[in-house]
Amino acid sequence: MLLIDLLLACHRAPTEGDSDEAPAVEDATLHFGNENNYIFEGILNAPRLPLAALQDGAVEWGSLDADLQCHALDPVAEIDNVSLMVFPYLSADEVEEGLAVDSLQQVDMGIYLSHQPGDATEIVLSDLTFCGTEANIHEEFTAENGTWLVLFSTGTGVGVGSRMMAFLEPTEGGPTTATVRDGCSVLDHTVEFETLEPIEVSLDGPWVVDWSDLTVTGQGGPLIPTRVDSLKLARFETLTLADLEEQFLDLDTVATQQWSAPHPSSTVDDLSVMVDVIDGSPFPGFHDDGVWILALMCDSCPVPAPLALTVLTPLTAR
Repeated sequence: MLLIDLLLACHRAPTEGDSDEAPAVEDATLHFGNENNYIFEGILNAPRLPLAALQDGAVEWGSLDADLQCHALDPVAEIDNVSLMVFPYLSADEVEEGLAVDSLQQVDMGIYLSHQPGDATEIVLSDLTFCGTEANIHEEFTAENGTWLVLFSTGTGVGVGSRMMAFLEPTEGGPTTATVRDGCSVLDHTVEFETLEPIEVSLDGPWVVDWSDLTVTGQGGPLIPTRVDSLKLARFETLTLADLEEQFLDLDTVATQQWSAPHPSSTVDDLSVMVDVIDGSPFPGFHDDGVWILALMCDSCPVPAPLALTVLTPLTAR
């Protein structure tokens, strides 16, 4: 079982309107397979911050002004949840590697705690709880008990919206406050779009996409269908695929238009139900101007990269 499955133990129950039913698959289904997927290689270099062992030390992020994607971050308004993960048997390097390729398992993690700080930019270890239950984790805060990773997120859903991460290193006689700063140097990456096989799509539909044959994520790990929680479609009017590779972490900001839709389950979805991310207007359809990409998103994954991404090529006839 993957790490995220444990994190979701505290997640919300399905809301009314969530459905396990997939749209009907038409003859003109867009098939998204491994040959259509991009390649993402990420390297994490989270800061190692010493903090006094066996004390109720503080973690402070008031000067955190850039996130993992090097995007501007308001440490008061945009950090809604702080979580702590303890890995009893893994080193910090092993945790980073597992997060980068999405390979960590539930058995790798011993403890998960969290706290919603409100407008504060500092917490102490005793603020952290397991689904509201006090944990007094500072009484176990030693290097012998494992590797300690703290995550800072936008949104209060467990694991959703990771913006920054750092390792806390229990240190005898160490400082009583660990300060988390700039996230620009945490995530290094390379992306390959141009080797994937684009998917041809008719201008007049239907636009049902089926990824049941997709078995590998862009990061190289196994694709777990239930990890896909939303779809995103974007059009780039003037940029090339090479441009998009270079600006991968900024795709949301450089896109000419974007549409999205939640995806509760299954491996089939209908792109016609997507809505504009800015004004909520319905997806109007494809045209043959610009570069189009479709991404399968995991909003609860710690690394901000789509599980899968492909290029769509609109055609007047298929």
